[in-house]
Parts: sequence; structure tokens; C-alpha cells
Amino acid sequence: MAFESFAQQFTKLGGTRVFGVPGGGPSLELITQIENDGGSFLATGHEAVAALMAGAHARQTGAPAACVTIKGPGFMNLSPGLLCNSYEGYPCLSISEAYPPDESTGRRHKWLNHLDVASTFLRGFHGFSEIGGTVETLWAEATQECPGPVHMELVPRAETVNELPRAMQAATQPDWRKQIAAASCPALLIGTWATRAPWRAQLASLNIPVFTTAAAKGALSEHLPQSAGICTGDGKPGTPEKVLLPQADLLICLGVRSGEMLSPSAPHANTLWVDAPGLHENRVFPDNVFGTRASALTDAEATELFAALQEKNWGLEAIAAAHAHLQDAMSGWEDSPLAAMRTASQRLPGAAHIVDTGNFTVWSEHFLRVEHHLDLTGTPNGRYLGAGLGYALGTAFARAPKPSVLWIGDGGIRANLAELSLAVDHKLPLLVLVMRDGYLGSIRGRARKLGWSQQPLTLPDHRLLRVAEAMGLATWDAPNASALDAVIQQWQRAGNPPALIEYHLAPDIYVDMTEQLR
Repeated sequence: MAFESFAQQFTKLGGTRVFGVPGGGPSLELITQIENDGGSFLATGHEAVAALMAGAHARQTGAPAACVTIKGPGFMNLSPGLLCNSYEGYPCLSISEAYPPDESTGRRHKWLNHLDVASTFLRGFHGFSEIGGTVETLWAEATQECPGPVHMELVPRAETVNELPRAMQAATQPDWRKQIAAASCPALLIGTWATRAPWRAQLASLNIPVFTTAAAKGALSEHLPQSAGICTGDGKPGTPEKVLLPQADLLICLGVRSGEMLSPSAPHANTLWVDAPGLHENRVFPDNVFGTRASALTDAEATELFAALQEKNWGLEAIAAAHAHLQDAMSGWEDSPLAAMRTASQRLPGAAHIVDTGNFTVWSEHFLRVEHHLDLTGTPNGRYLGAGLGYALGTAFARAPKPSVLWIGDGGIRANLAELSLAVDHKLPLLVLVMRDGYLGSIRGRARKLGWSQQPLTLPDHRLLRVAEAMGLATWDAPNASALDAVIQQWQRAGNPPALIEYHLAPDIYVDMTEQLR
């Protein structure tokens, strides 16, 4: 099969990176053609990491990135990474070898119906075509609202695949103009749509509290006075969402999808829901579970909405007080994740932060404050343990020579540790900060309360620093916050080589303090 046209289209759109585990057939032929046209292929140890790297790379660059694998078990291994990209709204092109739809030879080696596996979370599913504009069409499908992975099999498909869910229908709600006009103290909660919408620039002109979902963190600079922090619905009494939202008489949820919130309850008694026209949210998450569907908001209506909100002015002093109160409440522990995040932010301004899942994730939502949404990548919608390492590698490839920092626990690091060899091989400026408490800490709090066994949650010390050093990473041990500050400076003086630091957290204090946040 000839792939010259497809490869040319891919690179013409700015595609430079392909990740994966190829076979000896058409997948390798396609990779060869992409390399001939100036692209590059990086082999991963596991297919899921290839999907994660493609999603992170595409998100950072805005250009196509692809993951490639064989049929059957290769595609099945790829699927967890594609699902994670789908949860988080990270676009990528997924490509696999496959049996043709009309396979008649009787051969069944590695047989798997890929569509049956992934139809509930893929944005599109297609057969191979070299027709001009094919890659552009695939990429447009991957980047439409909501973005995510689009899959192509390396066999032609004559039929159109219609099994994927249709777009969600917008609802009719009471006139939002009247609701905003009647509100004295409106607040705004923005979801990930804000990171892609043309109205995003208008957020900085508001003088009301602006919350984001955890997934939309950085859609508004978190250093601005109107940035009220994150809202999950599950914050504890001292968090800004619980302090500030009761003072509002209207909450406007703009582009907030059900999968971006933790609580199934509406975050405010008087809530207005608006979202993008033609939303495809139900390809991943069910329709809005908060008792209403969102009304569609056109670009022209968004301009009108923001003009109405610009007339409102309240809450900026309350925002500053809420942030200061929470910071003071969590500063009693000198060697906390807050201390580590403050140190890393001060020493590494402009770095990209990638956050895996764990108790430290909750801390990062409040205290790892970023200027731009691309400065932070993670799995806030899927809480996918271990996925952060793949996202960190993809981000580091896209943002080098600027540094990238991966925040990951001693549980999450185990899943894909060997993949850090890519950082060594390519001399990536990637700093891995392992938050070590010796447990699966985010589960341990519940186990302690209910008297359940903690043995399944206990993580033996397997000399992670020795393993990382043997892989070629620079390594440091940081038993406390002052030691972490010193070793980050050593890392900078060494030229930001691929490195791993273990930061020690007192396990009981860690659980107790995190429970003050969520």
C-alpha cells in the first residue's frame, strides 16, 4: 500500500512526531514514508504511552501527532491511552493495522473488532484513504469541540461508520440576559471550552470571581485578581469555592461538562448553564447530570454575555482573602506538597507542569498556580494513575529546551517507569518529582476511616533512585523542602538533564492535611 500522499499531508499540516510500537507490515511502511517527508518516529515500550505522548504533543503544538500500532493486542494496548486523551480532551490521530472489513481468507490471527472496543470514546473511526485532504479532515474531527482521538485503520473502508454517538442537543433555558441583568453578584465557572474558545481573551476584563474546573486550570491566568481558583463541587469548607460561591446570587457555568465536576450536585442553587453549539460531549461522558442541559452560546451571544458581565463589579477583595486564608491554613506543615510546589514555581518560572493522580493532585489544584492552560497537563477528568509519565514525555518533546516537571507519586511511577529511557536517550529537560509517602495515599484516608486493610495500599521501597540512576537519569534525594530547593538548583546548574528526585512526605500528616482540601 502506498502512503506517500498521506505522509505528505501529515507533515504539511505541521505533523512532526509519531509514537508507537509498529509491526512489520503497513504500519512500518507508513512510518517510513513519514520519515522520508521529514517527520520522526519514537518507539515506546507500551502502546498506551504512545497514545498519551501523541495527545500531549498535539495539545502543546496545535499540530497533528500520531500513535501507530498493530492490530488486535496492539490496538487493545493503545486503547487506555486513547481513553485518557478522550477524558481530557487531548486530540491525536490513532492509526493501526487491521483486517479488512470483507476479510474472507479465514485468517483470524490477532483478530479483534477495533470499533467494538473503542466506539464509545473515539471522536471518529475511519478506513485508510490517500485522497487529498484526508489528514486535514481527520485532524478537524479530532480538534472539534470536544477534542479527542480519531482512529484510522490501515485498510480501506467503503462504508461510513455511523455507530458513533451523535451530537448532544442543546436545551432551551430561561433568558440568560434577564438572569444576568437581575444578578448583583454573579460568579463565573468556566470549563475546558474556554481553552479553545475565541471569547477566552475577555475573561481578563471581568471584575467578578472567575472559577475554573480542574481541567480548565490556566484558561484564565491564575495570577490575576479575578481568578478564584478551581471548583470541583467537592471542596472542603476552607476552599475558595465554599467560601465565595455562597456570596454569589448567580453562577454562570460556561462550557462546564459533567465529567469535569466531581460532585453530581449543581455547584450553586441558582445556576445558568451555557455551552458550545453542536457539542459532542456524549461521546465520552453522559449528558449533563445536573438536572438540565446547557443552552448553546454562539460567538455573537458570547460577546453580548461578556459585555453584560463587564458591568458587574464585586468579590475581588474576597477572592484575595479566600486564597490567603487557605494558604495560611495549609502552611503549618513545613515539608508539605505546598512547600514543594512553591519552591518549584519560584525556581522554574515558565516550566510546564504535568500532574499525575494522587493526593498531591488536590494540592496542585490550589497551589500550583499557572499563567496559561498549556503550562499544566494532567488527568483531572479521568484520574488515571500513571498516565502522567506519558503526558510528561510528550510535553517535554514539544516544549524543549524549556523544562518540564512531572509530579507523580510512588504508586503512579511504577506503571511506566521504563519509558523514562526516552528522556535519557533524547536528553530531555524533564524533572520527575516523586511524591513519596509509601502508600497509595489517596485511597488510604478512606481505609483508615472505615477500618479497612491498608496492606494492599502499602508500597515497599524498591530503591527507585538506584533504578533511575541505572537508567541514566540524574538522581537526588530530597527529605524535606529545603533539600528540594537545593537539589533543584543543582539540577539547573547541571543544565536541566533528565532527572528524578524523591521528595519525602510524612504519610499520616499528608492524609490529614489533604482532607482539609477535599
